Amino acid sequence: MAVCKIALTLAAIIVMINAQRPFYAGSGAIGYPQLENESVQLSNRFGEDAPLPIQAKGDRNLINRLESVPIDNRPFWYLNWQQYDAMRRQPQTWPQKPNTFIDK
Repeated sequence: MAVCKIALTLAAIIVMINAQRPFYAGSGAIGYPQLENESVQLSNRFGEDAPLPIQAKGDRNLINRLESVPIDNRPFWYLNWQQYDAMRRQPQTWPQKPNTFIDK
């Protein structure tokens, strides 16, 4: 009788474990495709690696034309992008305040 209970319990546990994911879902992670070669680097499909603002939509000629326009006549989104790009390249950091509970 005890052997029957143990076998029935083990069978129930195995059924619950296998019911967690259907057999047709596969055994890989959900949401991420399998890559053949993980060392492949993603790059710009247009062949340009220079950073451009989103509003330019990848048009390098537009940026070149905007650079030739006087600063007073440049669009605000372009000036804003230049300022944010400069801030991203040289971030302002402050030293961390020492913790009085740990650093004695």
